[in-house]
Amino acid sequence: SAPASATPAPKDGGVGRALQTDFTAGSGNALQAAVASVLGQSELDGVPNFIAAPEGYEASLRKWLGDRGLRFCKVQLEGDGRLLAADARAVGTPCVVRGTSPRGDHGHVVVGLVGSDGVSIEMVHDPHPDATMLRPPLVWCAFFPAEQ
Repeated sequence: SAPASATPAPKDGGVGRALQTDFTAGSGNALQAAVASVLGQSELDGVPNFIAAPEGYEASLRKWLGDRGLRFCKVQLEGDGRLLAADARAVGTPCVVRGTSPRGDHGHVVVGLVGSDGVSIEMVHDPHPDATMLRPPLVWCAFFPAEQ
């Protein structure tokens, strides 16, 4: 069975507050910290730096989540940074949101929650200590639902 840390975060936005420790532009560990935070952790313990994986972040993340009974569901966002279709069941669900770093011309990820309208994404935690979130455009978000 999956470890307790794999349980979805509560709908009240019970995300962790893990911070990144590698600030290398374009290859830091913000994704590691964002994944830990979405799963309710406030530390990086037990979560690998997916960006450093030789097979690529997506394959590494899929395998790591799969080993914990979770799936990686990457969803492209509309130009205005919203989900394509409203889903009332998604309200309050934590996710990783990918956009552009406010510190340079490279990608960055933060933690978001699906808004009460079921399509907007509210950014709630930036793993970078300056907490300046993202510059548009927001590109994709990723959810980690339990495997069916």
